[in-house]
Amino acid sequence: MDEGGRRGATSVASTGNDHSVPGQASLSKSVYTRIKELILSNQLRPGAKLTHDSLAQILDVSRTPVREALERLTQEGFAQRLARRGYFVSEISEDEARQLYEVRRALELFALDLSFEHGFTEGDLAPLEEIMNQYKVFLDENRTRDRMLIDRDFHLKLASLSGNEILLRMLEQAFERLLLKRRIDGYFTDRGHVAHTDHVKIMDALRQHDRDAAYTALNNHLLGAWQAFLVHMEAIRP
Repeated sequence: MDEGGRRGATSVASTGNDHSVPGQASLSKSVYTRIKELILSNQLRPGAKLTHDSLAQILDVSRTPVREALERLTQEGFAQRLARRGYFVSEISEDEARQLYEVRRALELFALDLSFEHGFTEGDLAPLEEIMNQYKVFLDENRTRDRMLIDRDFHLKLASLSGNEILLRMLEQAFERLLLKRRIDGYFTDRGHVAHTDHVKIMDALRQHDRDAAYTALNNHLLGAWQAFLVHMEAIRP
């Protein structure tokens, strides 16, 4: 009887421990996601110091999940840990940005080719039209960060016409690195007007099912975006 009771107690204790680990992992993942959202919304800017205490207070959690989240962000390159100084939001380098824009260009142009091969309808283009109109609203209201995020949405929605989910996830990852590690200080509104004009050209070509015109418009847009990025980096260089 005692032996059976001990076996039962061991089983119950083991079950309890198994449940605590997933809960802790879930909290750590939630904190990780929320810190990324703070960076994405520009509440934590590239170069900003990340302290365990302040983040724990902001997110209303203990230091442990914050520490785990910062370790993960560091491993993924979104944060960096400097000896005797602590954690900081990572800033993108020109070399990393160049590689990411090269990946973007390769993926987006290939996705466009796939879209024409598979075919699309006017109904498929309607969400793109809505996003493009919202971009113009943010541009007119000088909401730079929102404009950058809706620009991402435009390009991801465009790429989704390809029907290739793996390609889309790869493109999402490239955008994530560009947006999370990029300063918006001094970002030029003029570029927003150029980008909107480019979006209109892309949409016009899609409506006409003109593959060559769409390819040219998208390619020129992506090359222009890279050049604008270089100008911006030079402008904010210390």
